[in-house]
Amino acid sequence: MKRKGGRSLERQRAKWGWLFLSPWILGISLFFVWPMIQTVIYSFSKLTVGPNGFETSFVGAENYLYFFTDNSFFYNNLVTSLWEAIPSTLLIITFSTMIALLLKEQFPLRGLARAVFFLPVIIASGPVISILETQVMGNGAAMGAETATHLFQAPDLTLVFADLGVPEKILESITGIINEIFDLMWKSGVQILLMLSAVNNIPGSFYEVAMMEGATAWEKFWKITLPTVSPTLVVVVIYTLIDNFVGYDNLMIQMITDYYKDTHYAYSSTVGLIYCVCVLAVVGLVSWILSRVAFYSAE
Repeated sequence: MKRKGGRSLERQRAKWGWLFLSPWILGISLFFVWPMIQTVIYSFSKLTVGPNGFETSFVGAENYLYFFTDNSFFYNNLVTSLWEAIPSTLLIITFSTMIALLLKEQFPLRGLARAVFFLPVIIASGPVISILETQVMGNGAAMGAETATHLFQAPDLTLVFADLGVPEKILESITGIINEIFDLMWKSGVQILLMLSAVNNIPGSFYEVAMMEGATAWEKFWKITLPTVSPTLVVVVIYTLIDNFVGYDNLMIQMITDYYKDTHYAYSSTVGLIYCVCVLAVVGLVSWILSRVAFYSAE
């Protein structure tokens, strides 16, 4: 009877699981599968505008050969987009973890501080982010452009301190760091929320035992905090990687958008597919590595 009851409970849980997954499955089926199939078809075709709309003619791997052999911007944009996501992800993860540990503590106006760090997520959830990308960021300039774009620009310190004799390169570096601070806070809202939830779920008894053993704050972090939140950290790393790969300042995203705006849909589809495969490979590799080193209490 226990087995039967156990199986019945498992079936009920499975039904609820499928129920919660059904909107996602429906959305994927309606809004992703067919567009993805069309993208694959377009990447192997030449598109022309005819009297009945778009007409496709099969050209094989011609579009792919163009980008791998003739396009001078493709390799540079691809390598830059993939490589720059790594230090950016590490910086965001470090910042989010530090802020989560600070927000866990009791201090005046703690609720306001949490709201400030999560505010960019609320703003970026609607049409506001589109306005910021196009008007504030000046997004989608040129396919080969590598100019640094930031959500909020710091004042040009080379003009402010022109008479102080400070080298221009040092001032440009300081300006870049200030600009990155705004971007860092803007991109860390979800990560801070996830890490805050993880650190708040660490049992207080863990730290009490560590205090009795005379552990320092540094030892508590490496021996208790980090291993306990490592499963959440895996999710946060994957989320941050993908967020950087599709960010408003990503060169490959700008390249795809530029081709689309210029009605080069075949080229846009080809670049999108190549970039998608590269992103999946990187995310899969990182997920596999982190999952092997993460600590799961059930084990």
